[in-house]
Amino acid sequence: RALLDCQDMPPEPSRPFPHLRITQGAFSPQVEHDLMGYERFFEELDTSEDIKLLGRAIIMSILEEVSFTRKDGQYLRWDSRSEKVIRRNRNQVRQGKKPVRGILKGYLPSVRQALLNKLDQIIRDVYHLQEHRPPPSYQRLIKGNVLFELPKLPAESFDGVITSPPYANRYDYTRTYALELGFLGVGESIFKLRQDMLSCTVENKPKLQALRGFYAAINRADRYKRLMSVLAEVRVLEEIETCLWKRYERGEINNRGVIRMISQYFTELAFVFYELYRTSKSGAAVAIVNDNVRYGGEVIPVDFISTYVAEQIGFLPEKVYVLPQRKGNSSQQMGRFGRRPLRKSITVWRKP
Repeated sequence: RALLDCQDMPPEPSRPFPHLRITQGAFSPQVEHDLMGYERFFEELDTSEDIKLLGRAIIMSILEEVSFTRKDGQYLRWDSRSEKVIRRNRNQVRQGKKPVRGILKGYLPSVRQALLNKLDQIIRDVYHLQEHRPPPSYQRLIKGNVLFELPKLPAESFDGVITSPPYANRYDYTRTYALELGFLGVGESIFKLRQDMLSCTVENKPKLQALRGFYAAINRADRYKRLMSVLAEVRVLEEIETCLWKRYERGEINNRGVIRMISQYFTELAFVFYELYRTSKSGAAVAIVNDNVRYGGEVIPVDFISTYVAEQIGFLPEKVYVLPQRKGNSSQQMGRFGRRPLRKSITVWRKP
């Protein structure tokens, strides 16, 4: 922190910011220069690789703060001062159209100030942890897709599980976190990452064929067959699909991909639930945070359906906690079907 405090200006960057197509223009030229200059500053410190990695993580954590963007649902919203919005409005005016309204984020700190603020926060956190030491623990980060990594783990590995899967709300998290993914060098592989995610957008392609081949390849085709037989008995999924098709035929759903997405979403979640059951020890609790969703006026109780599927797999439902905030609906749905609050819940199950 002291070294950074004495550094009035960062060194010259050793590389440009690795933009994705959708992040071009997210920073002013000076901010972009400083971000990559401070990346070089941390990289050239005479210190451990862990500290250098922490430096990169700190830079990644301030990208949105110093940018002309703000995360908003499935998109990045852009500040009206950004070159992207300015260029677009020039084109709008030339075509005789009304200019678009960008957001106004207000004061944007310099990269240096944002880094110092973040380091101060880290220092406070370290002091707190030193005074209130947590119990010993072990962390292991597994890189990959949960659908294909969890089945490889030994049975009865976990004493408990806390997780929050992507919600079935059509949010494309690769777009929401485009700045961070770009900084990490994801590049064109972002399209593969988008497909690898649990199906939560209309762009996601089915994974059943890949899953069937995967389970066969690891000599666990019996697991695949058993889970598919369980899903065949979950009639509520057929009912939801039927209701959504009727709403689509009435013109109440504008994209038929939503119906496929919902079907894929619960199918893929069922594979996760099945493997969580297998890898959890007897007596282990599983807590899952999720959101209910609404399409064409049809409310889909994700928490209740997930709990029912988990029960068919073998879990014992214990509790559904309703969180205080109530998510609203899109303006299009409210205009046509009225406003209806949607639950955000924590479901708790236990393996007997």
